[in-house]
Amino acid sequence: MAKVIKMTLQVELTGVALRKQRLQSTSKTFNVQTTVTGDHNITVTTGDHSVVNIYQEPNSCSQDSSDTASKPFPLEKCQEALKNHYKKRRGKIQLLPWNKDNTINVDDIFTSVDLMVHNKCGRDFKREPVDSIEDIFSSRADCPYPQHILIWGAAGIGKTTILAKLVTVWANESSEALKKYDLVFELALREVKKSQSLVDCIFDQLLPDDVDFSQDDLLEFIKDNDRVLIILDGYDEFEIDLGSEEIHRLLNYKILQKSTVVVTTRPTRISDAVNLMDPDTRVEIVGFSPDNIVSFVRNWFSKSPEQGQALLQRISPTILHTGILSVPFLLVLTCLLWEEDSNIPVSDQVSPLYDRLVEYLSRRYKTKDTNPQTAEEIEQTLASLEELAFDSLLKNTLLFSEEDVQKYCKGGYEAPVHLGLLLMQKNSSKLDPANQFSFSHKTMQEYFAGRHLASKLQNQDDASRKETLCRCFPDLKSILQLNNLLVFTCGRLGQDAIFILSHLEDIFSTSNVKHLEDEFYTFFHKAMFPRRWNTDVKLEGVSDNQGKEVELRCVGQWNDYPRELLVYQNSMEVFLLCCYESGHTENFDEVLFKRNTIQFSGADPRLYSVLSHAVVNGKEKVEKLCLVNTQQYVLGSVLEQLHVLSNLTELNLRQSRLGQPKPECTTPDRLMRKFSIRQLSKQVDNVYVEKAPGLLAKHLPSLRLLKKLIISWNDLGPEDMKQLLPAIQQLNDLEELFLSGNDLTNLGKDVADLVASLPKLKVFKVYFCRLCLEELLEIASSLQQQCPDLELFDFQLNPVKMGESAVIGEEEKQAVCEKLNSGVKVCWESIQMS
Repeated sequence: MAKVIKMTLQVELTGVALRKQRLQSTSKTFNVQTTVTGDHNITVTTGDHSVVNIYQEPNSCSQDSSDTASKPFPLEKCQEALKNHYKKRRGKIQLLPWNKDNTINVDDIFTSVDLMVHNKCGRDFKREPVDSIEDIFSSRADCPYPQHILIWGAAGIGKTTILAKLVTVWANESSEALKKYDLVFELALREVKKSQSLVDCIFDQLLPDDVDFSQDDLLEFIKDNDRVLIILDGYDEFEIDLGSEEIHRLLNYKILQKSTVVVTTRPTRISDAVNLMDPDTRVEIVGFSPDNIVSFVRNWFSKSPEQGQALLQRISPTILHTGILSVPFLLVLTCLLWEEDSNIPVSDQVSPLYDRLVEYLSRRYKTKDTNPQTAEEIEQTLASLEELAFDSLLKNTLLFSEEDVQKYCKGGYEAPVHLGLLLMQKNSSKLDPANQFSFSHKTMQEYFAGRHLASKLQNQDDASRKETLCRCFPDLKSILQLNNLLVFTCGRLGQDAIFILSHLEDIFSTSNVKHLEDEFYTFFHKAMFPRRWNTDVKLEGVSDNQGKEVELRCVGQWNDYPRELLVYQNSMEVFLLCCYESGHTENFDEVLFKRNTIQFSGADPRLYSVLSHAVVNGKEKVEKLCLVNTQQYVLGSVLEQLHVLSNLTELNLRQSRLGQPKPECTTPDRLMRKFSIRQLSKQVDNVYVEKAPGLLAKHLPSLRLLKKLIISWNDLGPEDMKQLLPAIQQLNDLEELFLSGNDLTNLGKDVADLVASLPKLKVFKVYFCRLCLEELLEIASSLQQQCPDLELFDFQLNPVKMGESAVIGEEEKQAVCEKLNSGVKVCWESIQMS
């Protein structure tokens, strides 16, 4: 039987009772009537008729108010709520924003991830592949407890998708690496408001209304708790000045210092994120590899394998150098359009692909919508979206309210949403629920912004055009940050884009980046790590007064260049991509052939397709081709054009992913500080691609004037080298040959025969190639007899005997030197990259 007690009681009203009002905890004194029931619940009715239910622990005194504070946090209930949210909201990915029925399980998404670890004790970057996203939390030699992790990648590359994988494997308890986290909170930074605390965001975006714990309860539980993972998606969509101050403090380690924090961003905001959070782990998402592309296409066309096979045959020349097909979103569009029309253009020009997509969506809308707009109304809707995309992109606004859309689209949001161009969803806020809108993909917003800018420029005179371009792209920083907008604009303008190329040329000149031309082209010949560039060289138009610098792109294995030279390279990339997209390939001459040299390190994958066209246009001008540190498989298009470079004297493909098999040799401990060999974990489907070593072997004999060949550190195995050695043997004028870091197991005699056919050889490097002492002695004898001009023979870190770990020492070195002519250096003291 209930017992009624009348008393004066001070009641603390907290988030459980008042969550919907989102009031701060307050203390008030009321005259109350308290009912104590047998199930240990106390019901408190206040003077203003508010009711607070207080749980009373069994076997304890009902008058002891301190019992409420000792109530343990309901961890299991919180976990259950989060897991239900992730399974329901993140377990499937909607491939097409306009088709909610077309979904795919996140487990079926193929995205390769590279792990890049920054060694803070030196200048080196070491990159290691990981098999799954969970591996980024695993202990490493240089970082036993990864806690501050930055994930970055280009638009459409799969950042949000990879997070969906992460939270669903935690929800399904299928990952050992994630079992150490009791709670995982994934927050979209684009939805965070300035007034919100971190816990506000968690309750608004992730938790249902009826959880039986308060914000204070949760905050108290996660404070000083190292079993909490916080994921912040879309740092590039988060403005520090306008966003939540508490999120900023979290990134800056002012709060929740024991929690693990993961942040994703586009490359344009890496510098800001690095400066703010100082990550101990950096993860680059590089997109689809060729085998991923093949698997994805086959899965997409599982009900129509003949159609999938036809698409694979069409894109087979492109798979080797992936290009735009390495971006998952663009591959989805290609598959979608191929279903409709097998005559779609398949190239590395992105504007035609988006043009066809908009045409497809318009046709689909006319046939499937119950009350579609007329053709004229659709054109007006597209024009309105173009203006919305352009104005908001310049402000870096990616999320719009209903009022924002209504301002531009006078007919309302229904038509853009039904077209599939705008994505509508309720915001996650329980405090202020409302419709919010975004373009179906950020690249779609950039595409429509490009359409708007192109139309605007076409209707202006020269003076107005210049004014518009100076307003949108006033300096080099804006050009590098809005590079996609420029590329889409040039694609839309076609031959009329010549004035944009002229504006880019003017900006490059005023930023004094062109003054670095000599330093850029002599960098690899001078030193690997030159002077302190950041104190000696200042580039105008790259950083502002607040010290925020534009982020630079370097997607290869190592970033050899100092920042200033990377600015030079990225500037060239933007110019070349704009030239290619607009069809102004004759303008390649302005940046590529002044020194008769094409040189890039870790460039954008699409660039290599552009270069394949450039070398054809300037085949008689190119004397040196240096493409180092490239991403996997991207060199295919360039290798296919090598035979036209009849005047080529130097070819440098160091660490350019030429090899297919995973090498058996491992890097010695003394080299681990300097080198990290990229080991490919998957084989490419040979039905659709010709292997890079075969392409190189096929075209090398055409380079009759070649004097220097560098193919070091390419994971080339014995089978690969068996193809290449006969081709190299035909280069009779070769003076320098670098084979270091490849596997030449049991090929000693072949190498000896090789050098015997190269009488002009001056420099020969087989550093770390698994050649045993007996083979090296045979090679040295051949060098002594057939190469009278030899100046350097580098054979360090090879085994004394095959299959043994002991490497050549001083005694073995002397035995090899005795076989050589006097005066030949052996590079024994220095470790060289090539």
